[in-house]
Amino acid sequence: MADIRDARPTDLPWVFELLAARDRAATGTAEVKYDDLAQGWESKSTDRYVTDDGGYGALNASGELVVAGSHPDALLARIERRARERGLPLLTAVVVDGDTPSGELVRRAGYVQRGEVLRMWRQLDGALPDPAWPDGVRVRTYRPEDAARLHALLDEAYGAWDDTYVARPLDVWLADMTSHDDFDPKLWFLAERDGTLAGCALHWAVDRGDGWLKDLVVRAGARGTGLGTALVQHGLREYADRGAARVGLKVDSTNPTGAVQLYERTGFEIERRYAIWLKQL
Repeated sequence: MADIRDARPTDLPWVFELLAARDRAATGTAEVKYDDLAQGWESKSTDRYVTDDGGYGALNASGELVVAGSHPDALLARIERRARERGLPLLTAVVVDGDTPSGELVRRAGYVQRGEVLRMWRQLDGALPDPAWPDGVRVRTYRPEDAARLHALLDEAYGAWDDTYVARPLDVWLADMTSHDDFDPKLWFLAERDGTLAGCALHWAVDRGDGWLKDLVVRAGARGTGLGTALVQHGLREYADRGAARVGLKVDSTNPTGAVQLYERTGFEIERRYAIWLKQL
């Protein structure tokens, strides 16, 4: 039986190497970044477990899990037990194409595949159009006093269509997002009309020449007006001004709001696919 314990700070280096090796085996490159893993290593919203012979598992506040290395079935069982203790209704595993061991693990444990996450990139190597803002819309950058209504907009938008979405308390969401090294309030764009938050585009800071669109949301009543396109184009121009070479994002293939088509229209291309595996608790 596996001896599973809570992860310690001293486990970080070998866990990073484990996850990087898993990525390389599946895709040929290491997607995980040491700085990103280290940034959230001691986050109280994520449970992390290890075995002393090289196994690792993690569970975040949204019910997303990661398992790698030795004793994967035992680690997954520990994560599921912890998820029930936390009152999480659903667990999600996102598995990149080529990661056969992870896919087989969750299948054995009764997870069901539902759709894909698409990773898309847009090169910033040509002329960029000026955003055409809908009438009456004003765009500005984020201020700390915006946190509660921005968090509410994201919960409203994602919760309306994504049955896998698990809302995080405001303080947890705010800590996870704004304590991140890549947080830059000047790259969080809020679109308002008549004092109401109509949409937002939240980006990470430029990292090694790459920009990243973390969240793009348009309130239901403002869809179809071109606001989403304008927010994307505004972000592209800002990144180009900062010297980024390309911009990436991830999007759920089952998103019914037309997000995939919006990104394709604005020049993004699919680079990688990830299967979404779900289990109701």
